[in-house]
Amino acid sequence: MSITLGNVLNPVSLVSLSVNSQSIASLASSQDRMQYHKAVLESVGITSLSSLGSLNLSGNLIPQAGVTKPSSNLIATTTYFQSAYKAISTGTTKNSVLQPFGGQASVLKAVPIPSQTVYAASGPSVTTQVNIDTAYWVSTEINIQDNTTVVLKQPQRYLILIAEKITVGQNVTFTWERPTKASPAKPWKPATPPQAPTSSTLVGINGTNGTHGVKGGRGPDGHSAPEIELWVLDMTGRPAFDLNGQDGTAGGAGQDGGNGGQGGRGKPAQLDWAGFCKSGAGAGGNGGAGGNAGIGGDGGNGGSGGRLYIYAPQTVINSYISGFDVAVEGGRGGVGGQPGNPGYGGEGGPVGASVKANLGAVCGPGSRTAGSRGPDGYYASLGLTGSNGVKLPEPIRISVIDPDDFRRKMLEPAIFETSPAYAFTEENVTVKGKRFTTSDVVLIDGVPAKTIVYSDTAIQFLVPFINGGQHTVQVKQADGTLSNKASLYIKPKIQSILQDGIDKEYPNRVCPGKKVTLIGSGFTDNAIVRIHGQEMTDVRLLGPTQLEFTLVRPNTVAENASGEQVTAQVVLADGTPSNTFDLVLDTFHMLVLGDSVSWGQGLGPHEKHYSLVSSAVKSRLGNIGSYTQVLAHSGAIIGVEDTSSNSVWDGEVPTSYPTILQQVDHVVGEPDKVDLIILDGGINDVNLRVVLNPFTNIDLTPFHRKYFLDHAKNLLEKVHSTFKKAKIIMTGYYPPVSEHSDLTAVEVLLVALGVATSGVPGGVVSGFLTKHHLDIIHARSMQLRSESKTFLQQAVDEINAEKGGVPRIFFADPNIGPEHAALTNDPYVFGINLDLSPQDLIAAERLVSCTEAGCTGVDFEICKRASMGHPNQKGAQAYANAIYPFL
Repeated sequence: MSITLGNVLNPVSLVSLSVNSQSIASLASSQDRMQYHKAVLESVGITSLSSLGSLNLSGNLIPQAGVTKPSSNLIATTTYFQSAYKAISTGTTKNSVLQPFGGQASVLKAVPIPSQTVYAASGPSVTTQVNIDTAYWVSTEINIQDNTTVVLKQPQRYLILIAEKITVGQNVTFTWERPTKASPAKPWKPATPPQAPTSSTLVGINGTNGTHGVKGGRGPDGHSAPEIELWVLDMTGRPAFDLNGQDGTAGGAGQDGGNGGQGGRGKPAQLDWAGFCKSGAGAGGNGGAGGNAGIGGDGGNGGSGGRLYIYAPQTVINSYISGFDVAVEGGRGGVGGQPGNPGYGGEGGPVGASVKANLGAVCGPGSRTAGSRGPDGYYASLGLTGSNGVKLPEPIRISVIDPDDFRRKMLEPAIFETSPAYAFTEENVTVKGKRFTTSDVVLIDGVPAKTIVYSDTAIQFLVPFINGGQHTVQVKQADGTLSNKASLYIKPKIQSILQDGIDKEYPNRVCPGKKVTLIGSGFTDNAIVRIHGQEMTDVRLLGPTQLEFTLVRPNTVAENASGEQVTAQVVLADGTPSNTFDLVLDTFHMLVLGDSVSWGQGLGPHEKHYSLVSSAVKSRLGNIGSYTQVLAHSGAIIGVEDTSSNSVWDGEVPTSYPTILQQVDHVVGEPDKVDLIILDGGINDVNLRVVLNPFTNIDLTPFHRKYFLDHAKNLLEKVHSTFKKAKIIMTGYYPPVSEHSDLTAVEVLLVALGVATSGVPGGVVSGFLTKHHLDIIHARSMQLRSESKTFLQQAVDEINAEKGGVPRIFFADPNIGPEHAALTNDPYVFGINLDLSPQDLIAAERLVSCTEAGCTGVDFEICKRASMGHPNQKGAQAYANAIYPFL
């Protein structure tokens, strides 16, 4: 409950009040309030107080939302109220006291305030409507008879009295009904656990502990007291004002602890096959402990005290020097709830049953006994008392007004509404009100706007380019007179976008990873930019019409290689969204041509070097949608002047066809859409079996020159001419085997490649390689590495020179040295195990592909071990690292 019997009302004198002696015209807050109230009154047709007549009030009265003015029948209905308070003079002290008061009251009629009519410019929202919780009493004179009690009842929180004169009789109280609030109900006591089962041993099973009680529920907080405002030119009498906050409600009682469960019955005695005692009766189990009592619930916090504002001339203020009775304290915090009761300990289980044995003996428990009763639960404490409600800053304010200023204010221009209340920049907005003149100008935050006056009740203005959000609207007349303040909310709007390098044919197509500027209106600091619902980073306001941010591709975008559709939206700091604007995100197209190294033989899709490059591109370009077309495959040759063809199989199956030149012709899609090409070629034309054969004297240099230079130039020429906008990266090769490779494992490798059978009469036997042979293989491997690098770099340079302009072809050397060749201690290249099994993890899938491709004999054996000699995961990373600098 809010205020206890006998709570003393404190007399308030001028000494303790903040009294403003300025006129309304010079006191900004008073002026704004008066203009605001005047606009409310004019919205229901009241333009003058002098002609309204007297409002005579008596009895118990309940204000109703809207405007109450003099009428022959003021009563709308009757109702009951409770939990209010009335000031009573005790006769024994100087102060009155508040006593509980309730009963029947008359609800006053009121003219509803038109919905969305009056806007408070200083309010937290754009359209602070007063038609829900605010009541006005307006008259020439308000007469409040003796013993009248005015009760504000929810949802009414504000009562404003405006009159030229107010006469207050004896024992008049303004109070409010405290809503009924109940403490949370006490939770039911937990159920007692069932008895523990009978033990299978001589030791009894203890009962289950009782459940601990839970804390009681928190008491509801008290409501805050209402606010009362008086505007008057003459006043007699001193009403009492009960504006104390409601007390918080007591916390709910804590839950009782549950009782402990009973201990289990002891094991019954047992006889052996001969009828003698085999096992005596077992002890009963101890009872379970009782549950602890639940703590009482915390009390609710007290509600805030109310406010009393009085605006009156100095003569009226002087009459209050002796003080008047008012209570504006916060409500008291509710007391903590009572704790629950602890649970009782469970009863001990009985001892096991005895049985009769042979020879009259009894097979019993011996020294074993029934279980002990469990301990009771612990007691708990009261809940915490809620916090007292606050006394608001400056809860009582008395401002001195000038009567002439007060009357003049009723003749100033008044704004009822702006339509629309939410508008875009460069949109026409209509101001509706009264007493506009042809020379009036609309001010937006004090700055003149382009204005057209249609009549004395309607003005139109053009919204200028200003930040989004809430703005103040006023009408200013030629003599400087200002209307009341209204509000206008400027909504954000996206109209177009800008980005460096944007294609004029596709103005809504943008590239992720780069700065984008939204062009529109109504933008503000701390605005959020969302692309497809995902917030962008480093948003920067360039002005009311421009927002800049870094575009990141959202993860929720539907994939579309030709361009990904998304929407852009601006959200102001208060949550107001703009329109949605359609955008198309650029995508990145990568093409992979070449042989098994480009294909990524033996690697999973995410392990291949082009997949690593794709991830790097996405990281550098704001998660851009990256689409890769892979035509490289195992065994591919460059194929100059080779017109042969073959079926297309899984890339893991070694086959010369399609050749790399043929792969160029097989590309799907527009060549000019390709952004990056990764390719290699020449190793299969040279033939790795020739390179690794230590039993031949074939000179490798002519082969290297022919394929890594001459044929590579043919390939690069065709790729450069076909894909006119792509960056082209030619990758190099590495030594497949070196002097650091294991000699025995190299033997196995040569067997698996089918190299050794042509150099050793009678087939292959273990130990056919010597250190001399390994040195030859090392030398030929290093020659492959060195000459392929030299000739491929030369091919790249010569084609770039022939084509002129900005070079588009680059050579990426993986820099895999001899220490990382196959079968070394730190290989970057797959080798082969001594049992001739491959070292990659997709060998099983490749075996299926080899079978489906119809491989037989030696070709089948080579196919299933095709990963040997190709970059492993470390090697793929080395290739990716070589490509990154050219992206």
